[in-house]
Amino acid sequence: MHSSVSQRRTRLLLPALAAAGAAVGLAGCASGTGARDDGAAPRLSAPTSAVPLWPDFTPPPTPEHEGQAPRFVRYLPVDGVSAPAGGLARVSPKRLLDKDPNVPKVVQSALAACPRVDCPLRKPVLRDLTGDGRDELVTAVDLPKFQRTLVQVYSAEGRTIRPVLIYWGQLGVTGETYGRDLVITSTGDDGRLTARYRWNGDVLAAVTPRGASTAPDAGVPVPAAPEVAETGPGAVPAETAPPRRTP
Repeated sequence: MHSSVSQRRTRLLLPALAAAGAAVGLAGCASGTGARDDGAAPRLSAPTSAVPLWPDFTPPPTPEHEGQAPRFVRYLPVDGVSAPAGGLARVSPKRLLDKDPNVPKVVQSALAACPRVDCPLRKPVLRDLTGDGRDELVTAVDLPKFQRTLVQVYSAEGRTIRPVLIYWGQLGVTGETYGRDLVITSTGDDGRLTARYRWNGDVLAAVTPRGASTAPDAGVPVPAAPEVAETGPGAVPAETAPPRRTP
């Protein structure tokens, strides 16, 4: 009798012990997902700020442009080529460059390869860069021998055609337009260089960080190497020194 009572008590206790063990197991699992102490928090540091080398020195103010605005001089017109009624889209870019007194003879000699596969002249592009509703003609000539690319933009004034931009850059320059602004990008030893040009009524002039336009350089080549002379934003083959501009 005593044995049967003990067995009955044991059967009654087993479910309770199992439930208690399950509760302990759940509590152990839950403790792994709660907050725990990982030690001391890292020390916070103040953000880095500029420390002047000469705190007592006051730099001079930025000089403002004084006097008259820079005088812009137009390029020479193209000899013997007139703008047709249909605009510059109907003009041969090779013929323009061949007849342009602003173009060095070394470039005109390279164009003799056109229209063969080794023609250095890229496909011309038409864009309205002056805002007169008529397209300007953008040309580019790649000269691997000199590691330079010549970009010239032509505009028509009535029947007269003349360049409004002559840009010498590293070989393989690229370009794009933002509105009527022309942006030219070149990549060379000095990294990636970008120049922005805007119509000022006479030429496409470089835009400064302040938004103003700067006058073109005098355009007189200065010898810098046996075959290359420096002028403007790039280098021009120095086999000729063409009359670049007229008042």
